[in-house]
Amino acid sequence: AVVSTQSGHYGRGRSSETAPSLVVAEYPESGDVWRDDALDAQMGLVKDIIHTGRSVKDTYLESKAKPEVYLTSTEPLQAFLSIIEDLVGCSTLQLNQPIPLGTAVGTVGNKCEVHVLVKGLVDPVQEINRLKAKRETAENFVSQVKEKIDNHTDKVPEHVRQANTQKLESLTDELSTIDTAIANFQKLAV
Repeated sequence: AVVSTQSGHYGRGRSSETAPSLVVAEYPESGDVWRDDALDAQMGLVKDIIHTGRSVKDTYLESKAKPEVYLTSTEPLQAFLSIIEDLVGCSTLQLNQPIPLGTAVGTVGNKCEVHVLVKGLVDPVQEINRLKAKRETAENFVSQVKEKIDNHTDKVPEHVRQANTQKLESLTDELSTIDTAIANFQKLAV
C-alpha cells in the first residue's frame, strides 16, 4: 500500500525524468510552485488572531463559553472567518462591524484588534485596574524603544532602525487600544 501510494509521486518535481521504479528514482525537488508568500503571511495573521482571541476569551470566561467576537482589521480576512470562528470557539464572529460596549480587547500587531463581548461577566472596576497596569507596562516598552531610537548612530543597520520604528508604531497602537478599552469599561462602571 505504501509503495502504491508513493509510486504515483516518484519522478514528480523533475521535468521529464522517469525512473523504472520507485527504488531508483531521484528524490523529488521542491520548487517555488508550492510557495505563496502572501498566503503564508495571511495564515500567520490568522494564527495570531486565533491565539489572541483564545487568550482574551480564557482570561475572562470559562473554557466552554462561546462569546460574540468582533474583529477590526485592515487585512482581507473574509475567506478565513469560519476557520477563525471555529478555532476561537465563539458563537458569532463579526468583521469590521461596530463594536458594542463591554468587550475585552486584544491586539494583533497594528493590523487587527480582537474584541470579545464580556459585558455582565466581569467586574468593570477590576478590569480597569488590570488595563491600567497593562498600559503602564506598554508605556515602559514605548520609552525603552524611544530611547533605543534616540541612541541610534550611523553604525546601526537600517533593518534594525526600521524594526524599532515598526515596534514603536505597534506599541503606540496598542496604547490607543488600551485607552479605548479603559474608556469603554469606565462607561460600564457607571
